[in-house]
Amino acid sequence: MKRTLLRTGLAASLMLGAAALASSAAHAATKQPPMTPSVNKALSEAQKDFGKQDYQSALAAIQKAQAVSDPTPYDKLMTNRFLMQIQIALKDLNAADVAAEAAADMDPADIPDDQKEAVYKPALQLALNSKHYDKALKYAKALEALPTPLDASFQSLVMQAHYFGGDTEGAKALAQKHIDAAKAAGQKPARNDYDVIMSAQVKAKDEAGAEQTLEQLVADYNDPDDWKQIISVSYGQKGIRDIDALYLGRLMFLIESNPPANDASIVGGVASKLGFYGDAMKAEQAGGTGFPSPDANAQKDKASIQQQITAGAKQNGVYNIKLAEALYGYGMYPQAEAAANLALSKGGVTDPTEIPMVLGMTLAAQGKNQEALDQFAKVQGGGPATPRIVRLWTYYVKSKMGPATTAAAAPAQ
Repeated sequence: MKRTLLRTGLAASLMLGAAALASSAAHAATKQPPMTPSVNKALSEAQKDFGKQDYQSALAAIQKAQAVSDPTPYDKLMTNRFLMQIQIALKDLNAADVAAEAAADMDPADIPDDQKEAVYKPALQLALNSKHYDKALKYAKALEALPTPLDASFQSLVMQAHYFGGDTEGAKALAQKHIDAAKAAGQKPARNDYDVIMSAQVKAKDEAGAEQTLEQLVADYNDPDDWKQIISVSYGQKGIRDIDALYLGRLMFLIESNPPANDASIVGGVASKLGFYGDAMKAEQAGGTGFPSPDANAQKDKASIQQQITAGAKQNGVYNIKLAEALYGYGMYPQAEAAANLALSKGGVTDPTEIPMVLGMTLAAQGKNQEALDQFAKVQGGGPATPRIVRLWTYYVKSKMGPATTAAAAPAQ
């Protein structure tokens, strides 16, 4: 199972970085260490030209500052910071990265404490953009060492720097910290955090962990691609029973307008084997193959369906739950609910999961969401795959009951 880790968007963040640089430069004018007069003069010219949006003249002024012999460390720092700002304005991010890294790679003792954040933030952004992941990780660690807490967007960048810099466990730990904080605040965790964790799990070949994270994505984001992936993965779960495969297929048909043909084939095969021809017809319509066409049997079965329903009053629980299963497959949800309740009252059903599962599904199909959740909560026992399938049905029903609040996320990707 593989996913592509989403990268945080850079353009909006760099605009913020440039604004922060201008503010920091103005602040530094009153608190900066001594600067060589000729460098100070050249940078003042660059700042004026930048304010006029005359970037080429600003660049020429920077070149004057660079030409000064024996510059001090602070001369080099401010020259590179101004140069980075100009190159960002010129949309030359590669050149901006060279200047930003030159500033950030200086001895930390030569960077005033009140300017460290403004130096390391754009350097982190630009290094990630240039795929200089070793440098990005270095700047991320420098930011983490500062006393000022980072906002959500830079927390995400720091997390990505750990991941792409090879510290996947560190990235995973940061992402989990963000998720725990969001949940504690009653918010939905940011998707980037889940993506980082799952990518780290896949990289470590922790398939079980990755599947658990994918489940959380399904629960929190209700994204069709995530649903398709978790359903396909669940069909490969060891020890899955035929009846569980059928229940998973029913969920799949509710969620996916175009389910994978191989998954539809699994549903069609088990539905045919169990004699639930309505489900087999849906699988056939979805492109499933490898099982007999259910059309003739379904037509015959439906012709006597009312007589079967009437006979239920005199039959046992096993008869009625199987009738409820068949009725669900034909989309006769109120009748399926009634048959399942009749099975419950008569008793004798050997599989303890079947009655609450069928009731939960029929109630969900009728929009009786809370009642459906109450039934799914009663499902006990079954096979190794049963708990996950119950959880998936629960996530689906909850998705129909209203969205959760999302935690602050990184800029759009």
